[in-house]
Amino acid sequence: MIKKYFLTALCLLAFLINANCQTEKFTSRLYFPGAIGINIPSGDQQTSIRSGFTLNTAMEYRPQYTNAIFFRFNYDALTNHYKSILSQLPTNVTSGKLSAAFFMVGAGYRRKLNGISVYGLIQPGYNSSGYDAVTNNSSGVAVNSISRNYPALKISAGIEYYLAPHFALVMETGYYHLFEHSRTYILNPDYVSYSIGFTTTLF
Repeated sequence: MIKKYFLTALCLLAFLINANCQTEKFTSRLYFPGAIGINIPSGDQQTSIRSGFTLNTAMEYRPQYTNAIFFRFNYDALTNHYKSILSQLPTNVTSGKLSAAFFMVGAGYRRKLNGISVYGLIQPGYNSSGYDAVTNNSSGVAVNSISRNYPALKISAGIEYYLAPHFALVMETGYYHLFEHSRTYILNPDYVSYSIGFTTTLF
């Protein structure tokens, strides 16, 4: 179901790009935002999760330069360390590293205000959360990497300061939410991130 959603979303994005690239050079409409920052996980009373590192990478298509809707695909990687006393964790390691990868596709709106631009963006998608699990066998203890996938939603807002027509410094804050399915326990269902970076075209 998730794969079908992304194939449909990417096909729609390709159609919009093809429909609009006739009137302006294609490369001037395609931006590549990138940023690094911190994330603050939600945790709960039984699970303590420390603030961690955030890496944001994206590809963005702008039918118009500003004061218009835009479309963006994000790959975001968040890492944290956790400690829990729960018995129903998706892993038997109660103190370890949580790696969360988000694949998000959505649309937003950008508005130019004097020398800066502000934007808001909403992106549905999915999350892959990875952690270690320990198993005992005849030769000793084995540490394996396992992952769980969840539907996810990202809502973000940012400020851009343009140093050149197609190059800007960016500050962005984002909220991530993971949706439970099959009644599986989510090690961390919510994140808030703060990041700084840049956005630019290839040429």
